Amino acid sequence: MNKNNLFRIVFALTFLVISLFSSENLSLKKDISRLLTHQKVKVDSINIIASDKISDIKDLHIAIGTIKGSTKPFLLLYNKKVIIFGNMIDRTNGRSIFEEFIKKHKKQIKQALYKQNMDKKKSEVSNYKKLISLLKTKYKDLVIAIKGNNSKGKTVYLITDPNCPFCKVYEKRGLPKIIKSAKEVKIVPIYLNIRGHETSPLKSSWLILEAKKSKGKDILNLLRRASDPKDIDYKKVDKKDAKKMIEKMRELIRSGLINGTPSVFDQDGNPIR
Repeated sequence: MNKNNLFRIVFALTFLVISLFSSENLSLKKDISRLLTHQKVKVDSINIIASDKISDIKDLHIAIGTIKGSTKPFLLLYNKKVIIFGNMIDRTNGRSIFEEFIKKHKKQIKQALYKQNMDKKKSEVSNYKKLISLLKTKYKDLVIAIKGNNSKGKTVYLITDPNCPFCKVYEKRGLPKIIKSAKEVKIVPIYLNIRGHETSPLKSSWLILEAKKSKGKDILNLLRRASDPKDIDYKKVDKKDAKKMIEKMRELIRSGLINGTPSVFDQDGNPIR
């Protein structure tokens, strides 16, 4: 057999193995999508990082993968009949079957998770850039600003909800540090459509309108008051002006660019953790 024929056979076998693996992966991803139907996981968002046959258990395979948008990988066992999510131990030694598998594919898993995180960051930055563009133009009326203490720093954006407990903590601890290091902090008070946040639309409107009246002075105090359940001054807000603000907030929320509060990012769309 000459070298050319040998090369053709090796290439054909390699192509066949890759095709079979790809086909099996697609079938597996479709079944995972069906299994996670309540989470609305699409097939093309599932990535199988690695899979192996478990040598001492007939027809049983093990796999690890990721789902786009999730920071944690999933582990599963499967054969032609079933898919099992969750751990599994070898009763002869009490060790997890996944343990050896993860060690074997450690480098592969690390690379896939790194890529997943980079893709997520790129998507996040892209969304924030679109949001910044809207906040500079169509929704600039929803923005209140605090001058920062560093003229060479960047402009930082904070999306906050008056009834969000995590926002309260951030405004008390994180925001003063950001003000020191930033050129300017642009704050967007907004509301989340969840139970317990029913007063947020009115409070957010009050906060924006009061900040504009005070020409940007004492915004930290206004933020504190808006978050204080005992402070009911927000009820005195002009209802016509508030209605306009709330409608703009609704439009901005419908854009799908705000995933939660607090959201903090710089002028280039980079998230600040």
